[in-house]
Amino acid sequence: MPVLPLVLGFSASLVAALVLVPLARDAARRAGWLDAPDDDRKWHPEAVPSAGGVAIVASIAVGLLAVAGTSDVSLGFLSPLVVLGALVVAAVGLWDDLRDASPTAKLLAQLGVAALALAGGVRLEGFDAVLGGGGLALTVSGVLTVVWLVGVMNAVNLIDGMDGLAGGTTAIAVTGLAAVHALHGDTMALLLAVVVVGALLGFLRYNFAPASVFMGDSGSLFLGYLLGVFALRSPAHADPLLALVIPAVVVGVPVLDLVVSVLRRKLTGRPLFAADCDHIHHRLQDRMPTHRATLVLYGLSAVLALGALAMAALPTLAAAAILGAGSLVVYGFLCYVAYLPTPTQAQAFLERRRRRAPVPRPAPPRSGRISDAHLHPASGPER
Repeated sequence: MPVLPLVLGFSASLVAALVLVPLARDAARRAGWLDAPDDDRKWHPEAVPSAGGVAIVASIAVGLLAVAGTSDVSLGFLSPLVVLGALVVAAVGLWDDLRDASPTAKLLAQLGVAALALAGGVRLEGFDAVLGGGGLALTVSGVLTVVWLVGVMNAVNLIDGMDGLAGGTTAIAVTGLAAVHALHGDTMALLLAVVVVGALLGFLRYNFAPASVFMGDSGSLFLGYLLGVFALRSPAHADPLLALVIPAVVVGVPVLDLVVSVLRRKLTGRPLFAADCDHIHHRLQDRMPTHRATLVLYGLSAVLALGALAMAALPTLAAAAILGAGSLVVYGFLCYVAYLPTPTQAQAFLERRRRRAPVPRPAPPRSGRISDAHLHPASGPER
């Protein structure tokens, strides 16, 4: 991959974002397109424009067009159906920002754009060899691909609840995925990554705490779709299970928050689509200022991305060992935010359960035998 397209793509998207984000912010403020605070989940002190997603999409387009103007690179690898899916999901997010679409409508739209990506050649191929190809392999691949894409779109949408969080974690995840793909020879992934990261860094100039603009659903759904599609450009590992796990590890913080949110709502009996203020970032905000909580989650994202890159570079057993070590890191973090008990807390809970357990009553004596239980003390030293 020549250096010039990389530099040009990054610079063009960065400059475009630095110019377009404040323009979109000011236009949204004049039009009354604002995200107002409330007493439930939105704790920002004043109404903030939520037009950043439109500027992100436009900035990425500028970066790609700038690269297409060079003689060294062709954008023919971008499937028209995949690009159409990106534009459709951004439009759906924009509609939700303006008109507050229902969860069902958004889910149907996400399924539709996932189907477009699948038709455009985006597919999880890790289990093809295991299933022997054919119709069964294509069916399993299609179902897993749609589940993955819809899951990542919702994961990024859910994590977009704190200044700078969704944009920063997406930039780290895109960088990690590009490194994994480049490790397996897909250097063209680096071009897509620098364009996206340039646009997100320009957006974060105005979105990091205290944010003057939000990306809205037009940005979070678009970025989730982009992440999901980008993760499936090429297999991350020869082992099919690791090929499935590594992209999820790279997109670690949004995926982790999605899994925790689904389990929490199931255990508490809340609807899956009911919004709440008990996400990972909310619990961190209870412990530290917003900007510091954002940096902590950036650090966790970077650790997970580096771990996934190591897994992609190592043979199966070594990669599994890295996965185990990373699982301990995630467990420690979930203990820190009080989602899971520490080993000491778990042991104390089991001890309390054991002490409260009812004492089993003695079995009745066999027929024809007189019980002598009254001759033995129930507790205490024998007398």
